[in-house]
Amino acid sequence: MEDEGQVANDRQRAEVFDALGHPTRIVILKALGEGALGFADLKKKTAIDSSGHLQHHLTKLNGLIKTDEYGKYCLSDQGKDALLTVQTVESTSLKSTISEKTHKRHFNAKIGLKPLAFLLVALLIASSAIALFEYNQAIGLRKENTFFNGVNPEAAAYYNSQFGSIVPTTNVNSSFAPPISIYQALLIGLESQGYTKTLLQGTSISINLLPWYLIANSTSGTIQGGGFNSQLTMTNPPENYSDIYSNGVIYLYVWEIDIQKTDLLSLSNSVVPQQVLVDASTGAIVTGISH
Repeated sequence: MEDEGQVANDRQRAEVFDALGHPTRIVILKALGEGALGFADLKKKTAIDSSGHLQHHLTKLNGLIKTDEYGKYCLSDQGKDALLTVQTVESTSLKSTISEKTHKRHFNAKIGLKPLAFLLVALLIASSAIALFEYNQAIGLRKENTFFNGVNPEAAAYYNSQFGSIVPTTNVNSSFAPPISIYQALLIGLESQGYTKTLLQGTSISINLLPWYLIANSTSGTIQGGGFNSQLTMTNPPENYSDIYSNGVIYLYVWEIDIQKTDLLSLSNSVVPQQVLVDASTGAIVTGISH
């Protein structure tokens, strides 16, 4: 029983480390540390361009954030502890940097103690890195098994031959079952943009199910604008995924596919991910403005 409790505690700590393993998620925690925010306000405050990316990071922060009685996002007790830990680490790092600069002239006098300190820090970093690597490997395998679960071998083989073995991240679990599956949407979206295995090298893919709206011109039949429908949440699967037209607005559910370059040059230049929207009801490519 004690071993099981220890395993549960280790798993919980690993999930927290994984949640904090991305700078964007730390930015989200800090923003919510200043007060509760709705989805649109949080997206603006954190300067995250893609609604799908924000939704993905919010999903990864499950347990550290919650919604209040007004539907706004705020920190849970565990999230407050996690933010305090981050702030403590940052404060300690800053003090260490200042202290190192202030006492640099005394380096020779303390040369005997610093190697030991460096060694201890290196061992701590190495052990943490190994643990996080093993955890991420397990998470990656679980994602792959989840994503391809139930897909027939011929379809999976086609995907691998066309686009390689990149396993997308997603905020969707198996309880969401729109007419166009996550697998079908991925094929439709990537093929529509002419992607191949070669073109997808050095990229990461996320695919998320989002409530969307489009503003239609009733006279010309053209789409004038649109974006993420922040009035709806995706906590539970909707009863109907069909497109609904009401007062010049089309309400629908879309698969938002984001293709992000992962090479260092692209990341340093803040390259915006390419976004492809696929209607979850019809499979049509959706043209809309993301807010």
